Amino acid sequence: MKWKNKRDGFALYEAVIALMVTIMTLGILQQSLLLLKSIQNTTFRDQLRWHITQEKLQADLKDSQIVSYDSSKIIFINPKDNKKRVIETYRNGNNDYTLRIRFADQRGQEPIMTNLRKIKIEKFPNLVMITTVNSNKQTSEMYLTFADGN
Repeated sequence: MKWKNKRDGFALYEAVIALMVTIMTLGILQQSLLLLKSIQNTTFRDQLRWHITQEKLQADLKDSQIVSYDSSKIIFINPKDNKKRVIETYRNGNNDYTLRIRFADQRGQEPIMTNLRKIKIEKFPNLVMITTVNSNKQTSEMYLTFADGN
């Protein structure tokens, strides 16, 4: 019988290369699944809620003048009705914070953003920056402009 020079199977190095490609593919798939989980934690709904909130606040405060402020609240007067309003942080019992708006005479309140871990309010000449940290430890900044430079 005559021996053939051609082989009918895989050589060892071909099997090792196929195994390496399989392992790399599984590694990429695992990273993709972790990324997908991270994306689900930061939903589009939260981003949309943030932008709608900023637009609504900016529309309400566009012509307002700041009366006073500190790191937890801003008191402003709306020229349409000449009433003072307050944007402030409110601490819930379970270490969550709420950003809310209310009348300065303590009547009524409207929660703007809830379930926040931290809220910081800063004032610059005619710009207010509200920095928040949500439950996923993501930091966001909201910039609002006022009519005056107080």
